[in-house]
Amino acid sequence: MKRTLLSALVANAFIAAPALAQEAMEWSGSVSAGVRNVDSDAQDPSKLNEYRDLEEGNSGIFGFELRGRSQQNYFNAYGENLGRDDQYLDLNGGRYNTFKYRLYSDQLRHNFGSGPGALSPFSGIGGATITAPSPLPAVPLWGSFDHSYKRRDTGGMFELQATSPWYFRVEANEVRRDGINVYAGANGTSPGNGFTDLPSPIDWLTRNYSAEVGYSTRRGHFAVNLSHSTFENENEVLRWSNRFFGNGLDTTVLAPDNELTRLSVNGNLRQLALDSTLAGRFTYSKLTNDVSLQPAMLSTGGVNAATNPSDPSFKGDIVKTTLGLSLNSRPMQAVDTKLYFNWIKEENDSTRMSFSPAAGSGLTGGSSNPISNCNSTATVACTPEMFEYEKRQYGAEAGWRVTRANKLTGGLEWTDIERERADFQENEETRLFAEWKNSSLDWMTSRLKYQFMQRTGHFHPHDAVLAANPMDLYVRRFDVANVDQSLVKLALDFSPAPLLDLGLEAIYKENKYKDTPLGRTEDTRHEVYASIGYGDPKSWRVHLFGDIEYVKFDSRHRVGTGNPDPATPPNAGTYNWTSKNEDNSWQIGIGADWAVLTRLTLKASLIYAETDGHTDFSVQPGGDPTPRPAIVASDDTTRVSATLRAVYAVDRNWELTAGYAYEKYRYSDIAYDGTRYVVGAGTTSSIVTGQFSFQNYEANIFYGVVKYKF
Repeated sequence: MKRTLLSALVANAFIAAPALAQEAMEWSGSVSAGVRNVDSDAQDPSKLNEYRDLEEGNSGIFGFELRGRSQQNYFNAYGENLGRDDQYLDLNGGRYNTFKYRLYSDQLRHNFGSGPGALSPFSGIGGATITAPSPLPAVPLWGSFDHSYKRRDTGGMFELQATSPWYFRVEANEVRRDGINVYAGANGTSPGNGFTDLPSPIDWLTRNYSAEVGYSTRRGHFAVNLSHSTFENENEVLRWSNRFFGNGLDTTVLAPDNELTRLSVNGNLRQLALDSTLAGRFTYSKLTNDVSLQPAMLSTGGVNAATNPSDPSFKGDIVKTTLGLSLNSRPMQAVDTKLYFNWIKEENDSTRMSFSPAAGSGLTGGSSNPISNCNSTATVACTPEMFEYEKRQYGAEAGWRVTRANKLTGGLEWTDIERERADFQENEETRLFAEWKNSSLDWMTSRLKYQFMQRTGHFHPHDAVLAANPMDLYVRRFDVANVDQSLVKLALDFSPAPLLDLGLEAIYKENKYKDTPLGRTEDTRHEVYASIGYGDPKSWRVHLFGDIEYVKFDSRHRVGTGNPDPATPPNAGTYNWTSKNEDNSWQIGIGADWAVLTRLTLKASLIYAETDGHTDFSVQPGGDPTPRPAIVASDDTTRVSATLRAVYAVDRNWELTAGYAYEKYRYSDIAYDGTRYVVGAGTTSSIVTGQFSFQNYEANIFYGVVKYKF
């Protein structure tokens, strides 16, 4: 991290120190120190440490908390996991009704995989060029690497309130990511040519700055905010050995530098006629970059063929404008209403690029590219499409308190979206909902909601798309396809007896896709959550919960080069097939708190969670008779977690904590079970790093902490 930003933030935080020192502060807080022992059994411990730092063996635990109070000033400081990868620091304070400030540093390491799980034949990992010999060496000769990156977010804020009703706030933060992430690169020009996992360097830096001025009274609020963000990537391209093209250095383009400037204006007016509040928000943002284009790319025969771009650099320019208005009113004591409007428009004024690679250069696979309108057998310019869209949304809601304990609410919403896209250029959505809330019984409250949404679209595939793949005339992508959606939610909270609490939540959601010859035809989701708690928190209390979720996706597809119409008779080469994907998950847990003695408290919990994925295939009668076995291992997991903690207050200053935690995790998926690292043979074989194939772990964690409070 750049020292200049952190130094400036620290310096600014202590500008107020003389003012704080003029008045006596009452200080309190704590410091804690302890030791933790981790004993784990894992071929690759990355899953255990995915978002945390559980170092094997003995390690220290350190933290602190500091509070200062006076009649005019306040100060807070907090730190945990000091010196570890998941360290967190926060400092804030100020003078009441005059100013406030904050400084923080939040960091973690995201672990994906490490040796012996993550292996690669490439050398130079961590740099902008990685190379591997051809033919590949045997897998035992591959090198291991650390597939992880550190993320550190450091920032601060200062707000001046002394000029009330006006206020002024400035914020700044810096997010740095360093490490390795894995992307996939295509070996050739079609899926049959295989792919290669590429350990790519992560050296990203994002800086955000904002300033806001506002005016706030009982009658309303108004604020203007101006922010600016910059993103820097030290490695905008990755060069790697591509065996399919003579082991020449191929190029994978990574995220480019960019800048984002945003202006937002928001406010509200209160105490209007009919007890109304009018709120609005307007934003204008502009995202820009300037990227030098690749004049040549690796192609057939291991040569670098000219791409012949229409411009040597690409200048990105995306403007996004939003407007939101809402009017909340209470025309009668028992009636409340809401009217709202939202508008979003994204305009793409980036460079209109085109590429004219030589005929037969191999830079465009197949006869044509459906999205870019490229042709590899003739000199036809490749012209990528420019994505733009405009969205308008209108809504109205009304609530009627029928009685003091019963309220009915209903709403209607209409949305229209126009976009640049190769299949659906426009969609309309109508959403209707009704909700009933009841609290007639002192010991129970309930809420029931039903919602129906219908989406219709204008399907008009581009000629270039159909020329490349005639089957796309019948394919409907589910994110824009015509659909009827039903949603039901039920929530109940019970307190039938003293010290007893029960809760129940249930959700049912169903999507039925219409006018879909090929694609997703239906999906459903069911979820039920229940909980029960009993006992007095001052002495002992037990809490039990359970959650079950079921998700199913049905789809229809067609394979082959014959007649693409799914309504035509099949043959062994061209036929329809369907799939049914199911994902089930459930978990159950119990927790207990017990004040054994005045100074001794025990806390315990046990959680068991499981996920089970399953996919069934069926082939149209008369199609390919090859058996299609079901996939029974699709993201299957089980996790057991148990904790026991004892807290003993020696006196008003000293506190001792001792604890034990047990975790066990098992993972199975057809894509990773029994990974072979190399799939296929020759220059079209795929290379995988295997870092997700060894996620199983079992861990015993013991810890003890001494805390001194003052």
